[in-house]
Order: sequence, then C-alpha cells, then structure tokens
Amino acid sequence: MNDMDPALQPSSSVDMATINRQETDNSESPFDKTDFSAAQYVNDLFPDEDSLANLGPFIDSIHSQIRRVDGEILEAVRRQSSSGSKARHELRTAQSSITEMLQQVGEIKRKAAQSETMVQEICRDIKKLDFAKKHLTSTITALRRLGMLITAVDQLQLAAERREFGEAAHLLGAVQQLAAHFKDYSHVPRVAEMRGRVAALEQSLRGTSLREFELLGEDFPSPSLLDRLRDCCAVTAAVGSAARDELVDSVCRREMGVYTQIFGTIGETAKLERTMNRYKWLLRRLEARKDVWGIFPADWRVPQLLCVTFCSITKTQLAEILDEKAGELPHQVSNLLKAVEATHIFEAEMSRRYETPGGSGTNISNNNVIHGEDDGDGFDAGEGFDAAEVRWRYEKERAQRTSAASSSPTKQTLRQHAAAEAVARALFRGSISQVFVPYLKVYVDHVERSLTWSVEQITSAETWQALAADQPILKSANELTEAVRGEMKDCVSRISRGQTLLDLSLVFGKVYTAYASRLVSKLPNRSGAAAAGTGKSTAAMLGVTDWHVKLEDGDIEVIALIINTAEHCIEMLRQLEKALVARLEAPLGEKVDFSEQEDEFRSVVTQCLSTLILGVETKLEIHLASLMRHNWAAVEIAGDQSDFVGAMRAVLADVGTNAGPALPSNHFRFFCDKLLRSLAPRVREAIFRCRAISDAGCQQLRLDLEALKGGLVSMAKAGHVDEDSVAWTATFAADVNAQLASVEAVLKVVSSPPEALLDAFMELLPDASPSEFQRIADLKGLKRSELAAVLDDYTRRVGHVLPRTALMQPHSNTTAGGNNNYLGATDSSEGGGMFTSPLKGGTAMPSSFRAPKARVASKASTSAQEMAARLSSVKQNANLQAAKATDSMRETTGRMLGAMKSLRFMQRDQQ
Repeated sequence: MNDMDPALQPSSSVDMATINRQETDNSESPFDKTDFSAAQYVNDLFPDEDSLANLGPFIDSIHSQIRRVDGEILEAVRRQSSSGSKARHELRTAQSSITEMLQQVGEIKRKAAQSETMVQEICRDIKKLDFAKKHLTSTITALRRLGMLITAVDQLQLAAERREFGEAAHLLGAVQQLAAHFKDYSHVPRVAEMRGRVAALEQSLRGTSLREFELLGEDFPSPSLLDRLRDCCAVTAAVGSAARDELVDSVCRREMGVYTQIFGTIGETAKLERTMNRYKWLLRRLEARKDVWGIFPADWRVPQLLCVTFCSITKTQLAEILDEKAGELPHQVSNLLKAVEATHIFEAEMSRRYETPGGSGTNISNNNVIHGEDDGDGFDAGEGFDAAEVRWRYEKERAQRTSAASSSPTKQTLRQHAAAEAVARALFRGSISQVFVPYLKVYVDHVERSLTWSVEQITSAETWQALAADQPILKSANELTEAVRGEMKDCVSRISRGQTLLDLSLVFGKVYTAYASRLVSKLPNRSGAAAAGTGKSTAAMLGVTDWHVKLEDGDIEVIALIINTAEHCIEMLRQLEKALVARLEAPLGEKVDFSEQEDEFRSVVTQCLSTLILGVETKLEIHLASLMRHNWAAVEIAGDQSDFVGAMRAVLADVGTNAGPALPSNHFRFFCDKLLRSLAPRVREAIFRCRAISDAGCQQLRLDLEALKGGLVSMAKAGHVDEDSVAWTATFAADVNAQLASVEAVLKVVSSPPEALLDAFMELLPDASPSEFQRIADLKGLKRSELAAVLDDYTRRVGHVLPRTALMQPHSNTTAGGNNNYLGATDSSEGGGMFTSPLKGGTAMPSSFRAPKARVASKASTSAQEMAARLSSVKQNANLQAAKATDSMRETTGRMLGAMKSLRFMQRDQQ
C-alpha cells in the first residue's frame, strides 16, 4: 500500500509538484498520517478539470486494490484460527502430564510411610534394651559416688580434727564435687545425712580458720604459721564466698584498728599539714607486711580491699577535722593545699599499684595524677564499703563483663582481671579527695587575692613600652597570662578538675576585667574631668572644652600599645577558655564563658580609639580657631597654603607616622574614617564663623582645602603597606573628597556674584537649610541693600521668610566679642556646632555639652549690666562721654542681637 500502482497515478495534467511530493513521502502511506484529509488528497491528485479525464480508470484501480486487501485480511483470519486450535491441543497435553506426575508422587509417599512403620517395629525391642542399660549404669555410678562421698567425708572429718588444713582443703573440694551429684536425691535419707555432715564440717573449718588468723599479731610471723594460714585461706576459699568475705573483713578490721589508734581527729596527728603521714603509714604497712599479704590468693585482692577500708576511715576522719577547723582554713590555705595534693598523689598511687592483675603496677605510667579518664563503671568512690560489699560489687561487675565470654578458662580469667582493674580505678579516684571540695572556696579566694595583687604590681611596674619589636604588646599582659596559666596548671595538677577549677575560671574573668580597667586608667583624661577637680567657675567653663584630650609626647604610642594588648588579651581569653573546657569534667566545661571579658577589652579598644580621635581633634582645634580669626575679607590674591593648613598637615603627618605602623590595619582605618567624618563638619562650621570672605579669600580657602585633603590622604598612607591597604587608601581618598565636597560647595557659593548667589546656592547646596543661606549671605559681605534684595528673592523662590536682623548687623558672624565666641556660647544651627564633641554620632557632641538657653540669656543680661555701668562712668567732657556711650551702646547692642539670634536659631532647631 506504500507504493502507488500505475493505475492510481493521475493524468499528466496533474500538478508535477504534487507528484514529486508523493514520491518523496513514499516511505509512509498518506492514508496512515494522523492529519489525513480525503478532500485534500483528492485535490492534490486532481487539481484542475483536465486531470479528471482519467477518473474512471483511477476508480477501477481503487476497487481492485480494495478487493486485494480484503483477500489478504481473509487469509490472515484463517491462519489465526488454525493457530488457536493447535495451542488448545498443547495445553490439554500438559495438563495430562501434570496429573500423571502427581499420581507418581502420591505413590512414593505411601511407600515411604510403609517403610517407616517397618523400621519402628524392628527397633522397638532394641530401644527397651538401651533404656535398661542406661538406668543400670546410672545406678552403679551413683552407688560408687556415694561410697566415695562417705569415704571422703570420713577423711575430711579426720583431717579437720588433726587441723591439717592443706589436706582438708583438697578433701573439701572433692567432697563438694561429689555432693553436687546428689543434689536431686536430697529426699534419700542416706544422702540427706551425708549432706548434713558436709555442712557441719564446712562450718567447723570456717570457724577454725578465723581463730587461726587471730594468731597473726604485730610481730613478724614464723614461716610455719604463714604456711598454716595459707592453707586456711585454701580451706576458706573451698567453703565459699561468704566465709572468704568474713575472713577478709576480720583481717581489714584488725589492721585498721592499729591505724585508728595512731591517727584520729584530735591531737598532733590530726593536723592538716600531717595528712601525708597517714598515707605514708599505709604504704609502709603494705610494704612491711608483704609476706602476710602473700598468703592470700591473688584474686582475693586483700591489699586492695584493705586500702579501700583505709580510704573510707580516712575520709570520715578528715571530714570531722575540716568541719572543726572551718574557721581557721582561710589562714591555713597552704596546709589545706598540701593535704589535698597529698591525697591526690595517694589516690593516683593506689590506682596505679592495683591496676595490674598481680597488684605490682610497675609497668603503669602515671601521666594524669588527678582524675584521669574514668571507665564509667558507675561506682561511687565517695562511699565507704566494707570488704564484703566491695567484693560483691566486684563479682557483679565481673559477671557482667564475662557474660558473653567464651568457655575458655584462660579467656575468662583475663576478663575477670580486666573487670577487677576497672573497679580498682573507680574506687580509689576521689575516694578521699571529695571531702575537700566544700572547703576549697578558701583556696579560690586566696588565688583571687593573689592575682588581684599581681595585677596591681605588674601594672605599677609597667614601662608602657613594647615587649619586643615583633611583639607590640605590654609586658604586663604576658606576665598576667603566665600568672593565670600557672594557677590553672597548679589547680589541675594538685587540686581538682571539678567545681573548684570552674570557680577558678570565674576568678580569671574578674582578674582580666581588673586588668582592662587598669589599661583604661592609663589613657589621657579629658579636660572636663580635670576642670571639675580644680573648681573652675561657670564662666570659665563656657568655652565648652570638656571633651578636649591633651596628647603628650609618646601618648599615641602608648594608646597603640594598649590597643594591641587588648587584642592580645582577647586571644588569650579564647585560648584560656579552650584549655579550661578541655581540662574540666564534661558537664562543667560547658559553663566556662569569657565573652563578657572579651567585650571589656573590645570596650578598651573603643575607648582608646575615641581618646586618640579626641586628642587629634584637640590639636586641630587651635588651628581651626586661627582659620576663624583670619581676616579673609582683606585677602586680595591667593598664594601658597595658609599657615593654619600647614600646621594641620603637620599634626596629621605626626599622627600618621606614630599611629599608622603601630596600630593594627583595621583599627587604623577605623580611626582615619572617624577622624574624617568628625573633621569635615568642623571645618565647614569654622568657615561659617569667619567674617566676610572676599573672592580671593574664597580662592585661598579652596587651595587650603585641597592641601588639607592631601594631608588626610598622606596620613592614611602611613599605615601598613599591602595590597589591601593600597586599595583602601584609594577608597579613603574618594571618601575625603566626598566628605569635604560640601565645604568646597560653600566656598564656591560665597565666591559667586551677588546676583548669582541664590542660583549658586540652590544648585550647589540643594539640601542646605534656610539658616545656612543667611550665613552664606553674611559671609559674602553684601551691602545692606544687596542683602535685603537677596533675602527677598530667597523668600519669593523658597517661600521661607528669613529674619531681618541681618539688615541691622550685616556681618553677624562676628559679634562684638569677636571670634572668641568660638570658645564661648555658640550658634547651634543646622550646620553642626563648632563646639560639639567630634565623636557623638560621628560629628556631634552630646547634648549635655551644648550651651543651654540659660547661658545665652545670662550673657545677654550681663551685657546689659555692662552697658549700664559704662553709661554711669561718664566724665566731665559731655561730648566725649556721649561718644563713648554711643560706642558702648552700639557694641553692647550688637552683642545682644547676636545672642538673641543664637537663641532664635536654637529654639527653631529644637522645634
């Protein structure tokens, strides 16, 4: 169907493009396409009337092709029907095969059951014979064992009567093994009788062994006695664990009776400084009676249990001693520490000595003397146990450790020894030393007093010079670090890793806080604090210089050293915190926190930078006053930089040379940024407070401003030289231009012609306030008529009415008091106070430093009184007196108007 028959081809008049497209798509029949359209197909074959000439043959061909396709379909249906019949036949054949196989399986099962029945019938008689043989053998064996038991019991009784403990130990073990076979025959009278005799003999041997050990006195025992006691231990071990514990308790009580007779809670032996003698006595006792301890089996651990009993008694006695002497402990700190140290050494020695199965402990190192790694066995070493309870705990631990052990006796023994070692370490660590913990507060207080005194001494002896060229910090910082580290190591190695060390960490924090305070006290004081101490009058304080900081020679280097030292202390605090966390017991390490102390030293850094900025501002203040006092209206031609700029550049160069290399780069950059943001508005305010400025004066000030920019950039370049600093210097230079752009704009406006003054102001200072325009108009030095016209023009264009006081006082920037107002009561207009602190909000001084309204009013009243006094001093010459009075009135009126203007500006700003 994919290839079109020749009869289906259209006539020659059919469009050739359509025929070519059909030949191209010959691989796929057009009838199989999803978008097949019969109308479109017919139109493609017969596009015009001429092509219909062959329509009849085309239809015949289509009919022929349909018949052929129908025939193919019929043949395919026939073949499919034949295939279905064959499949059904094969299925029936498979089903019959499966049925035959199931029949065969059933037959096999039936025959297997028949075979099993035959085997059981054959073996039935043989099984009866096997049971009979088994019972007969068991009976014969029981009779033989009973005979052996009777004989062994008779021999055991004879050996007990002869006090032959070695033979009795062997016989007792054999008797117990034989008696175990008759556990299920207790109802048999003969067996019950023999078990009773065995129990009576065990009790008799138990008592006899205890009496034999009573012969063990303080004198060195004879070898025969030691051998007999060794046999008694074997008998006691055979009797059972209860007899063993009773014997060990008896021995421990007897030994500790000697100890309590020598050492008690009163007398010379009860002194804390003699606590070491207690431990020496025990060690000597263990060494002197080594042969006695050797008679006991090693797995009894008698010396270890004796030491446990000693620790319990010693802890109780020390608790009574400490309680009685609690009031004297603050004066006996050294004796208390000696006792604590001796106790820790003793506990570590006991753990080391009994850590190995043999109890020698010669191959065990003692790295961590105090509170080494605990195995987490869950035993409370602070409680006093007798030997029986300790033994019970040991066996319980051993059972837990060996529950999954293999059946090999060697492996079981090794696991038992390992469990015993863990118990030994848990028992001795802290068994006595815990009694000192509640009383170690006096030690912590002693360390606090010692470190506080050390801080005072090292800071008093401080030379305030760098420790080394490559270590620009104070010597006292290293000394303080060494003192703190020494106290920490001393506490860890001698005292405790627990609550006491945590309390000591709080002391370290207090000491570092005190050291931070001593560093701050070395900074230069503000002049306000000094003035308050000298009792200066209120009039003298109207200069508002209480933020001034006078930097002496070397102060900049000292401030840089303090900053570096504070950064060093922050790092030392972090290292100290890590060291304490690593050494403290796990639950307590989380409570160590020196973040508050780190904040203290960050505050030190902040205060140092603030002091440095205030000091530099104080030096620049004098030269800004020179800028204001200069008569800029008299300048006729611009020349070299002014003297005040040269002086300011010298101050900046000195600061850069001394502070740049000494300060860390981040702090020096912060200093430069803050100084720039403080200085820029002060320069602007200084220009506003000048008298009238001529055009040449404006040009000169612009030249001075460029020189000042260069001085600031040169100061910034004096810091550390690296790739980052080069990039930052370029950024700082751009920031200098941005911060001083408003100052330059003010000068450009002032230098503009009177008729273009307002246009220049609106263009160059679009965000300026109306009061600043009036001040610029005053700086321009306009005539009264020109000033009135400029103000009227401003009112028309802006809609803000300016006060007319400027018409009466054209040069209102300079009152009768002259530029001394720079140090007195000031104008607090929007331009930023010239007399404000350079650090408040970057450029402004705290509000408490501003001259209040009362000061302005007081000064106005004082001026009025002065005018009255001058009028009353008129002399005989009336004309001269009138002239003087007129001049005085004019001067006083100008001062009053200036004060009133300042008051209005202040009120407007506050509204």
